[in-house]
Amino acid sequence: MVNIFIDYHSRIPIYEQIIEQIILLVSRGVLKKDDKLPSLRQLSSELGLNINTVKRALSELEDRGITYSVAGKGIFVSGDSRGKDVYLGRAIEEMKLSVANAKAHGAKKETIFKIINEIYKGDE
Repeated sequence: MVNIFIDYHSRIPIYEQIIEQIILLVSRGVLKKDDKLPSLRQLSSELGLNINTVKRALSELEDRGITYSVAGKGIFVSGDSRGKDVYLGRAIEEMKLSVANAKAHGAKKETIFKIINEIYKGDE
């Protein structure tokens, strides 16, 4: 079972939310190489979405090399590191914007480093 949550109030299109969440599940290791995704019909039913919306998301994931299809068998996680790399790259870009915003509002470098150290505390 893949847990995907749709934010109907978000400005991000629903198919992109599905893509992002599957990429996140792959990057976190929840979905591993060769894991089977729910069928197109099953996923659209579980999410209460039009089948074409889900199909668009799954097609995009395959185009990006994050999933692959086997005729008559289903859609599977490719195990390609691009999913993780895409998600990490976006997270780093968001972090850069956040740090630039904090700096513009007067945050000192030491304060930002302190926050980073708190977040990574215990990871060493």
